[in-house]
Amino acid sequence: MELLYLIASFAIVIALIWLKINIGVSIFVGSLVLAFLFGMSPGDAVAALYHSATSWETIRLVLIIAFIMGMTSVFSQIGYLKDMETAASNLFPKAKYSLAMLPALIGLMPMPAGALVSAPMIEPVAGKFEMSPTDKTLVNYWFRHVWEHSWPMYQAIVIASALVGISIREMSTKMFPLTILMALIGYVLLIRPLPDAGSGEGDVKTGLRLLLKSTSPILIIILASIVLGLDMVYGAFLGFIAALIPNLRRVDVKKVLAYALQPKIVFLLVAVMYFKYVLQVTGAVETLPNAMISMNLPVVLVLMVTPFIVGLMTGISFAYVGMTFPLLLPFFTSFDMVALAYLSGYMGMLFSPVHLCFVFSAEYYGAELRRVYLRLLPPALLLFAGGVAYIALVL
Repeated sequence: MELLYLIASFAIVIALIWLKINIGVSIFVGSLVLAFLFGMSPGDAVAALYHSATSWETIRLVLIIAFIMGMTSVFSQIGYLKDMETAASNLFPKAKYSLAMLPALIGLMPMPAGALVSAPMIEPVAGKFEMSPTDKTLVNYWFRHVWEHSWPMYQAIVIASALVGISIREMSTKMFPLTILMALIGYVLLIRPLPDAGSGEGDVKTGLRLLLKSTSPILIIILASIVLGLDMVYGAFLGFIAALIPNLRRVDVKKVLAYALQPKIVFLLVAVMYFKYVLQVTGAVETLPNAMISMNLPVVLVLMVTPFIVGLMTGISFAYVGMTFPLLLPFFTSFDMVALAYLSGYMGMLFSPVHLCFVFSAEYYGAELRRVYLRLLPPALLLFAGGVAYIALVL
């Protein structure tokens, strides 16, 4: 019954989103349904909401997103987004290649809702091709996540290597072909069909200079959070300050604050964290792996379905690794089993309606999630099929 409750609550979230109900409201309603199905009283559900909304984990996430959005607003007002477009056009004379390069560049920096940074960066370039909101969302979302299979800065890679007992270098090296595969699929299906607009000669030196200038606050975030190891909230704050202070007289601070602290975005973040908290306190997440194992299903099916569903429910790569890999350790008799579990969880995360990059990209471009889902399905299925083939034939 607990497994059915879990599936029912998640199905409600999907159904409400499909009916075009606000994403934050959909997730919040699903959280309440989950809480009540697992026996929480109304008072306990309210207390859980208060606890999750006021926890440092939630406040930290809201601050990170606010700093990033504030920085994006500054970029827009002072012309840095235009500089990024110019830089990309010089480095990649064929404009369509910038659509892949810019979100992939941001993808090197593990951060919540990193697609929010790249979304406005590719907007001017996408405008040259009159791309639909759905296509812009998909391109930004797809290339933002090509590195998450193998980039050693991602927590999922670090956690997986520790749990399985292999080096991060080996984990990254063996998983790197999946990054290449995802980039190639994105190129063939999303970039190559676009016309060769802007195919003149570029100026590499000018492009690099403008890119460094316009992305300097982002580089500060990378330096602080990755190189120096500071918490992302401090890195995002430093990046925001680095963008704002030198341009204080050139920007409308009220517009920056209003863009940074949009009520519907804050509510969405609170709803996502509430959903995550209810999953934890009710023990709902643990029911899934335990149920899968107790059913005596084929090992391959357990390795695929368990991480997939947890990835779908949480929208976070290190969550499906951290929650399922410890229980799946007895099945990891070779690295191909590890890779299959990781890829399956990744596919769940890619389609998760609580994945911040997914929902924020759609929100930014005004795309309908159901249209994005349908557009995402072909390249995602190709990625999974190609990934399984690589794992079966090479690893």
